[in-house]
Parts: sequence; structure tokens; C-alpha cells
Amino acid sequence: MKFFYNTSIVQLTSLMIVLFFLTAIIGCTGKPAVKQETKYIPKFSLAPGDVIDVKFFYTPELNEAQIVRPDGMITLQLVGDINVQGKTITGLEEHLIELYKFHLKNPEISVIPRSLYSNRVYVEGEVSTPGYVDMPGRLTAMEAVIRAGGFDSRTAKLQNVVIIRHRNGKRHVYKLNLKRALEGKDVQPFYLEQFDIVYVPRTRIANANQWVDQHINNLIPKIGLITIPLR
Repeated sequence: MKFFYNTSIVQLTSLMIVLFFLTAIIGCTGKPAVKQETKYIPKFSLAPGDVIDVKFFYTPELNEAQIVRPDGMITLQLVGDINVQGKTITGLEEHLIELYKFHLKNPEISVIPRSLYSNRVYVEGEVSTPGYVDMPGRLTAMEAVIRAGGFDSRTAKLQNVVIIRHRNGKRHVYKLNLKRALEGKDVQPFYLEQFDIVYVPRTRIANANQWVDQHINNLIPKIGLITIPLR
């Protein structure tokens, strides 16, 4: 009997330990993990009108200040015309290093953006001053509406704000409820990218994609955004 008694004690103790760890695991996984805030890096690519400095660390005589031409090109010493349209700063640096390997020994090149004319969005609809809004850094949809003079409280439907984004030749449509943010509710910010269109509608939208087909396709030629190159 003593043997069976001790065995039962051991089994009961082991079971309690297992249950303790299971409870701890379930308790941890049952609670949503706190998402740490990460540094936001604006996404943009070069386009006509942008101003950049090209710096050569070991050959400063090759340093250039360039404005991206309407054809998306810049001209640099030794390599001539280079198409930079659509390239990121990092991508352009890597491209230049590859080009200058034939002319320089161990080229170290840095591209510094001075004025990003193309880094902006367009705000249209029920706002005070529709038009282009500069985006020097990160910019949320709500901030873009505020920079456009704010919305018309009598007609704007902030629970149905539409974001139109072109990326890699495809159109992406998002429907946001900015009214929740104005009410002080905890909502995740929607960060914009260059050339995004923010539209604050007058009427309720049932289907965002269908609404864009009916309205934005007619709006874009009117405001001239058809000339913006798709990424």
C-alpha cells in the first residue's frame, strides 16, 4: 500500500505541475500581445521634379546636384544619362555603384534627397481646399484631410473615406472610417504613400470598388492625375 500511495502522490504532483504550466500558457496566449511601435519609413520613389545630391566619398570632384527631368533622367559625369524614375534612394545608390565600378576603384556613393516634389498625395471631395498635399515624412489619411482644410461637417461622410493607391501597375482601393478617430476611439492609423488619392465622399458608399469605377475614373482625367506614372 505504501508503494501505491507514494506512486499516487507522485502522479498527482506531476499532474498539478502540468496543469500549472498549461494554465500559464493559455493565460499568456489568451491576451493580445502588445504591438511595439516601430519606426515608420516613408515609402517613396523618385519622379520628375525631385532634387537630389549625388556624393562621391573618395572623388568629390564628381559630386552632382541633380533635378530629375520630365523624362525621368539625370546626367552624371563618366556614365551619362541614367533613368532614375521609380527608383528608391537605396536602389539608386546600388545602381550607381554598379555603374561606377567600371570607372572608379571601390566607389562609395550616397544619394541625398533635397526636395521630393513627387512625394505628395491628392485630397478631393468634401474638404475645404482640395488639391495636392505635400508629404515630407509620414502622413496619415486623417492628417491629409486636415492639411486640406478639414472636412465639411454638413456633407462629408467620414465613415466612408476612400483611398486609391496605384502600385506596380495595379489599383488598390481602401475604405476607411475616419469618424471613429474623430470620436476618440482607438484606431490604427492608415499611412499614405506618394500619389495616393484621398476622397471624402458626400454620400454613403456600399461598395468601394464599384464606387471608384463610377466616380474616380471620371475624376482622374479632370484633375490631371492620369499623367502620374504608375508604380
